[in-house]
Amino acid sequence: MKPRSLCALVLALALPALAQNQPQLEPLVPRKPSQPQLPPIEPLSRPPRGTILVGVLVLGALPDGVSSQMMEGLRAVLKLAPTVKDAVVLDAPQPCTKEACWIMAGAAANVGQVIVAALQGGSLRMKVVDVATRKQLAQAQRERVSSIPDEATASAEALACQLLVPAGCTGQVVVDAPEGVELSLDGQALRSGQSRMVPVGVHTLRIKEGDTLSLRLLPVLHERTNALALGAPPAPAPVAALAAAPVAAIAPAPAAVPRRTWTRTAGYVTAGVAVAAAATGLYFGAKSRSDLNAAESAYRNNGGVYQPSDLNTLQSGNSAAHTANALFIASGVLLAAGAVLTFAF
Repeated sequence: MKPRSLCALVLALALPALAQNQPQLEPLVPRKPSQPQLPPIEPLSRPPRGTILVGVLVLGALPDGVSSQMMEGLRAVLKLAPTVKDAVVLDAPQPCTKEACWIMAGAAANVGQVIVAALQGGSLRMKVVDVATRKQLAQAQRERVSSIPDEATASAEALACQLLVPAGCTGQVVVDAPEGVELSLDGQALRSGQSRMVPVGVHTLRIKEGDTLSLRLLPVLHERTNALALGAPPAPAPVAALAAAPVAAIAPAPAAVPRRTWTRTAGYVTAGVAVAAAATGLYFGAKSRSDLNAAESAYRNNGGVYQPSDLNTLQSGNSAAHTANALFIASGVLLAAGAVLTFAF
């Protein structure tokens, strides 16, 4: 073929393709239907909730019942913490009161953090220590904590929840009371037999029966139903019928004979002094009468004139008369006083 003919043939084939403006048609071969996009399948087991293993250490000279129960209560509360995988009880040497000892015990147990609770003198202290960084992360304290196992454990759970469980920790309370008894828990009315969820810790139960009002501490723990049954009030003792007593049994007892006291002796002495005074008064009275009679006789014999000696006799008689009168008065007073002392007392 000539070169000119070959060039004309190429142009003839290329010009229609360059002038085409419409999109090319798809081939008639059918495609497979598209599959819907499905979500990925989740694994059957989810990863653990937390990643930290916490060691529990309880310090203080506590009875075995208090120490072991507090440890178990702290383990139960720590399981609620969002970052805690599990809680184990540490076996630390005693005494272990320094942070270095707590960290060594935590490192030996291969835990990430150590929570330390110490109860001493009614004060409950709690600390959270990080084993890797050897730093104290948090601490809390509560005063006037009882050493009774339930109350001490409830207070420890409340502190641990405050430090590590932001959402809070609760426990179930059920109180059964006899009919007619009014109950209120922390100021809120509570029906007998009603189940209520309250924060862990020690709560105040108010019990009112008629005019009698009493308060009672109610410890609330997380992993148990905190049930309390109030007993029925004691029935009044039956009043026994009074049997008819014999007449001799109800006759009044004879009056006790009054004892003789020193007043009777003083009355006798006073009466004796009164008699002596009266006798002396009689003597002076007789002397006064004799002197006055002698002076009167001398006066008549001397023609109505008193001699000097007669004047002395007259004066002596008057003085004796005054003395006799005074003695008689004193005798009467003493005699009356003696009678009062003798018979009135």
